[in-house]
Amino acid sequence: MGYMRSKVIEENKMRGGLLDTLKAVQAGEGFLSDEAIAEIAEAYGKFPSEVYETATFYTMLSVGRKADHIVEVCGSTCCDAADAKKVMKAISTELGIAPGEITDDRKWFFRRCECLGRCDTAPNVVMDGELITNATADSVIASIRKAGE
Repeated sequence: MGYMRSKVIEENKMRGGLLDTLKAVQAGEGFLSDEAIAEIAEAYGKFPSEVYETATFYTMLSVGRKADHIVEVCGSTCCDAADAKKVMKAISTELGIAPGEITDDRKWFFRRCECLGRCDTAPNVVMDGELITNATADSVIASIRKAGE
């Protein structure tokens, strides 16, 4: 691991709240493990179930290892109006899965998420934590193929 989870938890606890800590740990580890949730809960004086409830409420957080790659398409009104559904259909066809599913080889997890806060660049996709703005079916499929190499 290229960072110290306990240091990340303490730094985020001092300057932010639980959500900031969850996002920082996920950024460092790729997902939120049971072990990470327990450590965060202890730091905040909460039960692990309380932290788990928070982590599973937000679609930008991933509890448990999902897949090697995660593709999220913003499903807000603005992105839908800018052809996000067309992008989602192309991703489903390329990966052979519907939103919310994982490929059999556990390489890809694909889901619809709520607003990414970038309505000015709709439609938006997040792939492996990287934002793809003004996404088109072709640009996202090219990114998926490149990541899968």
